[in-house]
Amino acid sequence: MSLRPPAIIRRPSSDADGISHELSRVNSDIGRNERLGSHDQAFLSNNWDRKEGWPVVAAGSAIFFVYLGLVYSYGIVQLHLADAHLASASTLSFIGSLGAAMSPLMGMIVARIIKRIGYRATAFIGSIFLGLGEFTAGWSTQSVPAMFATQGFLFGIGAAMLFLPAATVPSLWFKKKRGLATGLVYGGAGLGSAVIAISLEELISVTGLEGALKILGGMAWGICIPASYFLKAPAGSARAVSSIQWRLLRSLRFILMLLMGAIATFPLFVPPFLLPLYISSIGFSSRVAASILAAWNFASALGRIGMGFGADIFLGPVNSMILSLTVIGISAMALWPFASSLGLLIFFAIINGMGSGGFFSLMPVVVGAVFGDGQLAYIMSMLSTSWTFGYFLGSPIAGYLLDAYGGTDAGLAAFRPAIFYAGSLTLASAGLLLSVRLMVNRKIFARV
Repeated sequence: MSLRPPAIIRRPSSDADGISHELSRVNSDIGRNERLGSHDQAFLSNNWDRKEGWPVVAAGSAIFFVYLGLVYSYGIVQLHLADAHLASASTLSFIGSLGAAMSPLMGMIVARIIKRIGYRATAFIGSIFLGLGEFTAGWSTQSVPAMFATQGFLFGIGAAMLFLPAATVPSLWFKKKRGLATGLVYGGAGLGSAVIAISLEELISVTGLEGALKILGGMAWGICIPASYFLKAPAGSARAVSSIQWRLLRSLRFILMLLMGAIATFPLFVPPFLLPLYISSIGFSSRVAASILAAWNFASALGRIGMGFGADIFLGPVNSMILSLTVIGISAMALWPFASSLGLLIFFAIINGMGSGGFFSLMPVVVGAVFGDGQLAYIMSMLSTSWTFGYFLGSPIAGYLLDAYGGTDAGLAAFRPAIFYAGSLTLASAGLLLSVRLMVNRKIFARV
């Protein structure tokens, strides 16, 4: 079943400035300045779900295998830096958070770069920076400022320039199978996180942390640079990236989506960043911690694909996203605070990981369902900008809460405030998305 733009796109609702009206004005602006040619219009309308799109999906998946795999495996790096007493848990969390936060922070800038040089060239430059940040981090493990500059800033610039092309280009090729295609792209992130988490621990045991980071930098270049070549967008789609339309900020739906994303990203990286510290603090080895983090990441990969497939076939993207956020929140509140045995830890990692996989993989599809297919890249860039504070501050806040209640040496109880903080914010974001869903369609069992 195709994901048709809902009624909200065809009929303005009671919003003071309905999103349909705003998007029509956006398209009018584009028409005056940079309208697609007739050939491009025909290509975009007649080439959904063609086989040419699957190599693009594979390229996006490979990039996310590396980029988000490294982001979600930072907890292993943090564990070894903490063991070396480089800095406190909150400070080390800031390093990983900076690398992740650069993607939403630079979202609108990257959208303009894409408009000027195209998706492939943007991703190529991003690949250079991503590998450079990871590679030079191998010489920076004795210095907190150097880790911020390399693992945080350089890596983050590369991540930002890779995220938007890899996240949006596959969606431009698909209509009926958009959720599946996007899920496969983001599934690469979960698979990469699982593989890198296990491999990183083994690499560190052989080469040390410094050597392992250099190897990961080389891997980033070896995979992302070739993959960027295959991020071919449909003709004219890069030119369709418009300038920012601030009028959208007068739409209640858009404001709610901004708030939902902003709140949801605060707890998003808390489990992968804190799980290794948590597992180590209750008496398990770093290898066990790496294995459970790998299980979380592998479950996340399954969740990304499963949620995308379910969005296409059963629930619709918005309903699937609400389910995903609810599973994350409830598992964090009801399972994690009491997970002191290996079996319960694994069970939590699987349930929470599967739920967490849905946020990223469904976000482009949700945007298409709520706002329509036009201008996906620039609407995503505007929405993702609101994720900056959550990316940058979410995990450090959890780290500060951990330090305030006794740190890693205080055992399970010291982690509970950080865990409850993560779970409650996730449930709050689910409530905001539910409000958007009811504005789109008030029928409880409707597929939205």
